[in-house]
Amino acid sequence: MIHRYHSDQKAHPPHVFGIAETALCNLTRRLDKINQSIIVSGESGSGKTWNARCLLKYLTMVAVCNPGGFTPSPADCIERRILDSNHILEAFGNASTTRNHNSSRFGKYIQLQFSRGNHVVVASIQTYLLEKTRVVYQCDGARNFHIFYQMLFGANERERRNWLLPNVLSSDNLNYVPLNRSEDACNQKDKQDFIVTKQAMCNVGLSRSQQQELFKVLSGILHLGNVEFISDDVTGPCEIDSEKQGVDTSVNAAAQLLGLDVDALTRCLAFRQITASHKRRKSVFMKPCIKDECHTRRDCLAKLLYARVFDWLVGFINDSTMARSWQSYIGLLDVYGFESFSFNSLEQLCINYANEKLQQHFVHNFLKAEQDDCQSEGIPWQFEDFTDNKTCLDVIEGNISIFALMNQQCKLNRHSDPSSFCEFLLDTISSASLSRAHISVTSPAFVVHHYAEKVTYQVDGLIEKNKDGIPAELVDLLKISSKKFVQQLVDANVTSLQVIDLIIFLSSSMLHHETFKQRINSPSKTKGKKTTSTVVSKFKNSLDSLMATLHETTPHYIRCIKPSLECQPDSFDNVHVINQLRACGVLETIEISATGFPTRMLYSDFLKRYELLIRSNSEDVKDLDTKSKCAVITNLVLAEADKENKLKSFLFGKTKIFLREGQLDKLEVARLKEFNLSAGVIQIWWRKILATKSKQEAAVVIIQAGLRGWKVREDVKRRHEAAHVIQYAMIGYSIRLHQRKLDEQLNELNSDEFADSDVQECNDEQSQQNNSILSSNNQRYLL
Repeated sequence: MIHRYHSDQKAHPPHVFGIAETALCNLTRRLDKINQSIIVSGESGSGKTWNARCLLKYLTMVAVCNPGGFTPSPADCIERRILDSNHILEAFGNASTTRNHNSSRFGKYIQLQFSRGNHVVVASIQTYLLEKTRVVYQCDGARNFHIFYQMLFGANERERRNWLLPNVLSSDNLNYVPLNRSEDACNQKDKQDFIVTKQAMCNVGLSRSQQQELFKVLSGILHLGNVEFISDDVTGPCEIDSEKQGVDTSVNAAAQLLGLDVDALTRCLAFRQITASHKRRKSVFMKPCIKDECHTRRDCLAKLLYARVFDWLVGFINDSTMARSWQSYIGLLDVYGFESFSFNSLEQLCINYANEKLQQHFVHNFLKAEQDDCQSEGIPWQFEDFTDNKTCLDVIEGNISIFALMNQQCKLNRHSDPSSFCEFLLDTISSASLSRAHISVTSPAFVVHHYAEKVTYQVDGLIEKNKDGIPAELVDLLKISSKKFVQQLVDANVTSLQVIDLIIFLSSSMLHHETFKQRINSPSKTKGKKTTSTVVSKFKNSLDSLMATLHETTPHYIRCIKPSLECQPDSFDNVHVINQLRACGVLETIEISATGFPTRMLYSDFLKRYELLIRSNSEDVKDLDTKSKCAVITNLVLAEADKENKLKSFLFGKTKIFLREGQLDKLEVARLKEFNLSAGVIQIWWRKILATKSKQEAAVVIIQAGLRGWKVREDVKRRHEAAHVIQYAMIGYSIRLHQRKLDEQLNELNSDEFADSDVQECNDEQSQQNNSILSSNNQRYLL
């Protein structure tokens, strides 16, 4: 399936792989905004997390580079790490709700980073708003985070002893994790998932000792939930309820697992520190807490530990999967879906606010921007009506909004009455997107008219959750832990881990943004003033940074539609599906896509990429302007198709060319053909050069052989002549030497007075013989 969509996505039905291939093609073509973002949105339980897995699988498999032929390839290792990190985050950040069995209780933006050759180098992850309250409280039908159940059902006996987990599982001995022993199938799945989670931890680089310390902290959180207090008086001091079964065991186990002293832990939970300042003097004293305050401090400690564990995991995964250098990226945004439960608090408000921001990004980028661009470029357009959610966003994040009034209430630093704050909220904000709750709702609440549906938010506990106050004495207690891992979790440098990750994550894509530079370089206007850091403020800032990143990329949308509310197979609710399509603007999107021009390019960018299509054309276009050259290109490639279509496939604006769906692919095919033709011409000439060079080399060999033969013959001839000269000189010398000896003998004979005539004749004959030999030798030499 992956290879089919990678080879030709247009030949197959629309699919999530087709969206991934489109983003990858845009990244390769480097048109306009090179970096890409794929935004997966929809209701809770509509399949966003599963689609994000498919996108990761597709992109990591397609963008493979293994020039060395290694087994496994580097790309396979990167793919394994990315997918394993995603599984770990799901185990620690997902939970079962009444609407979804694997609901993401946090948002994540995974940035797949590509090299210059468009191959996946590695990835980085940015997370948003972990639902910490789920650690200490779950509504009916919901569960805690998956990792707790995986530990309880998947740990072996040795691990249970090391982590001090209870051996008997019942619904009474773990307050933070209510268990249902009748769900055998679910328990077996948790057991199998725990094996996968531990293996994934090993694959991303977590050592066995780090895993052990991590699970000990999680077990300590579970034991903290069983710590209960008792008081003789409602407003009197509290102490550990030792009479209740298992409480003392849980206190000792929590202290041992977290490396704390038992007395220090109980004292820190039962007393709160108060600092009083008078002029130059500062007094610090401890005040006993009432029962509810003790339980609140216990829950605060558990949420603090789990949040720091989650942040530490994200930081570790980023350290092991982030690349130092990369060229471009594709971002995958998987956030929590739109939620509406029977009881909705701050978590649902932030989640739905994030979905409102994404809906606004979709409306402005796809619907409104399409119409505005056509209008500014002078393109005829029949304007469509679409729902803009700006009014709802103003109610949530405006100058006078829910967030602003909540932050103002937190600055007062006093206990707020839910009924008073609800009335103050409704009286202050006047908007059609905010109304009073139905009369059937007895607790203080208000209704926000979201793009998907109306949601009722309970005010009770809203301000306290927004404060997210962490008592300093709890942090100081963890800092003196005997466990180095616990100290590392609460270290000052780790507290801002998410902010540091955000800065690193956005530095590559935002530092060139002028407003971002000004924000960094300009001095803070609030210098010297104490600012209140609330949950909604931090979440809004991180979400604004995310939206700025999305605006710097080319977005692609995947809208997940939930078939029914039952979460059962073969169940399709027509009314529910139609309501989702209308609320998300899918119907308007289909209509605009059918009549609109999704591809818009500046004339200069268009000509820069497709100018080669007219280089081989006989028509002289040197004197034409940029727009006319673009017209020549479109007429060459797209004019034939327009003769059969009622709608023109391209239009020319003032500064841009507008192309309908599918026309860009035709241009890319024509461009590829020109490349292939040019490659063929280059190959022909190169082969000719190679053939000519081969013939030249053969001719050179022949010439070299003839020259070497001639040189050898000349050398032999010269040697022969030299030998003849030497031979002649040697023969002459021998004859002269022999003649000298004969003359000496003749002289001796002449001196003898008794020599007879025969001797004289003999000498004369010998002399004539020598002269004849000498003359014959001279004549032979001359010949």
